[in-house]
Amino acid sequence: MARVARSPELEAAGARDIAWGAVWLGYGIALLGTLVVGGSGLWILKEGMWWVAGWSMIFLFVGGFVAGAMARAAEPLNGVFIGVFYFGTIMVVIFMGEFFAVLPDPLPGLPRGDSTFYFVWPLGQAATATVGASLGGWFFAKRGR
Repeated sequence: MARVARSPELEAAGARDIAWGAVWLGYGIALLGTLVVGGSGLWILKEGMWWVAGWSMIFLFVGGFVAGAMARAAEPLNGVFIGVFYFGTIMVVIFMGEFFAVLPDPLPGLPRGDSTFYFVWPLGQAATATVGASLGGWFFAKRGR
């Protein structure tokens, strides 16, 4: 059997691949921003779920960008974790809202049960948080040199 030499530098880098503090900060920014702006549109202005979806994409990008900037590395995995945690939280909220019948139809004009909205929105969540984290990390890593 061949012996594999492990360098301390590589092990230390592997332990820092995910900047958990930055991930939680980005998740908080995305969630609170969506809650304040998207929630106000949903309950005060009586807009549909697209209002929430649109603003969530903006705040996921901002949260990912801040996480990437804080991590100072263009690591897309930070954005993926933000998107996954956000998706889980929002889906619990949406299922509870549907259960208690307090949410409007996601796509006004389409028959109830059309799942297009719930298929496209999670893909957008993962993409925007990942792109935001990559761009934020890349921008601040280049700027710091």
